[in-house]
Amino acid sequence: MNERERLMRTLTCTGPDRPSLGDYFAFDSTRQRWEREGLPQGLNNDSLFDYFGMDHINIWGRDKLPILDGPLPALAWETIEDTSEYVVRKAGHAVIRALKNEPPPAMPQFLSYEVTDRASWADYKSRLDPDTPGRLPADLQAIGRASSGRTTPLGVWLGGTYGLIRNWMGVENASYLFYDDPALVEEMMEHLTFFYRTLAQRIFAAGVQLDWVMFWEDMAFRNGSLLSPEMYARYCMPFYRTMVDLLHRHGVKVIALDSDGDIHQLIPLWLEAGINVMHPMEVAAGMDVRETRRRYGSQVTFLGGIDKRAVARGREAIDAEVIPKMRELKDSGGGFIVQCDHGIPPDISLDNYRYFRDLVRRLGEQE
Repeated sequence: MNERERLMRTLTCTGPDRPSLGDYFAFDSTRQRWEREGLPQGLNNDSLFDYFGMDHINIWGRDKLPILDGPLPALAWETIEDTSEYVVRKAGHAVIRALKNEPPPAMPQFLSYEVTDRASWADYKSRLDPDTPGRLPADLQAIGRASSGRTTPLGVWLGGTYGLIRNWMGVENASYLFYDDPALVEEMMEHLTFFYRTLAQRIFAAGVQLDWVMFWEDMAFRNGSLLSPEMYARYCMPFYRTMVDLLHRHGVKVIALDSDGDIHQLIPLWLEAGINVMHPMEVAAGMDVRETRRRYGSQVTFLGGIDKRAVARGREAIDAEVIPKMRELKDSGGGFIVQCDHGIPPDISLDNYRYFRDLVRRLGEQE
């Protein structure tokens, strides 16, 4: 069974020879630590997959169709303040401050956002034009001709709804917008639908056969969704109904959604829309792949689900985290690509991570 067939069978619960092996990305600070602990120098996330014996299912790298779906022309970041502790950068209306001694996974602080009102949205919208040259690969036709014969899976990220508006405006501003100017929210959603539908149609028109599509929201935190299910159903679901209908008409069977946090309130809506893979199932926010499988059955499958904090603590904690989850999911139909529940942080040692990956492989190969 090749890697393409294995991924499809894993995420549709149709009996792979073994579950697909993959993971999230490792932060630069993580790779730097691992290099000090013996990892060969200069590996990127794609070559890390090879080094640890994982399949070609890197949704963050070589196994995704590269599209440019951000605003074009992109605005360059310029430094407007540089101190011994932090640096402040500006691009358009957006201003961020980042601490120098806290590289990723630490996040910068936004001092202002790109979209602040209708006028700034009009400017931003003008740069979200699907007709802008360079959005799709120059060799898209060749990718299409080769896609049916691939032995490794190919997919694409096709945006989202609330998560993008939150990125443009910030949580507080976006939250007020749904109450203060719902017509503007609807305009944004309509444009996102037009934009991503157009890109997807052009991908399919080139003959590209997609094995998976990932949407992105990041719209929940530890205590639940940042938007009520009622508002999500009203404003965001039309996007997903349109997009999933298009994907189904072109034979896409694996339709995934990436959102951190506690997504319990949102899963029923996503399943209703036709999304069948949840990612990354963040344990610190109360997500448990076993509980979700018991509730929804094999209509939902998973990427992620392993507490990265357990991987950092060592072998005993890794066993306690991984073994029960893999065994229960295997007994209930599979559909579980065992990964850390977010980017691999630098508190995970090379030895612990290698043990984690070896354990996942061993358990997956057991009858």
